[in-house]
Amino acid sequence: MSGSEIRQLSADRAARISRLEFDEMVEGFYASDATLMPSGEATVRGIQAIGDFWRETPANGLVSLMLETGEVQVSGELAFEIGQFNRTLRRRHGAPFQERGKYLVIYRRDDAGSWRAIAEMFNSDSRRTAKETR
Repeated sequence: MSGSEIRQLSADRAARISRLEFDEMVEGFYASDATLMPSGEATVRGIQAIGDFWRETPANGLVSLMLETGEVQVSGELAFEIGQFNRTLRRRHGAPFQERGKYLVIYRRDDAGSWRAIAEMFNSDSRRTAKETR
């Protein structure tokens, strides 16, 4: 089994995010018991809470999000995707800024044979200098 199904699922998700179709994206991408671990925020559990998280992203400063799938591996009923993101954010009182980062998605094949994300984690590539972390 190749990762082409996972790559297509990820591409569909990215297109829906760019069109702000969060409900459709969540429904077609995540398993009902999925877990989302966003950078700098509390863990989000369950498809309802994940839907709330994504619907709130524009109000929380998300202007745009681009996803780039890197590695995909499939083994039986589980698969993973490692990729990079580039997003534009806007603080309440400030100019938009770019943030780059990486993500990991774990998938499970459901009873109908479709792949669904069961866990996702993403975080920024920004880092403090050695002097700042001491």
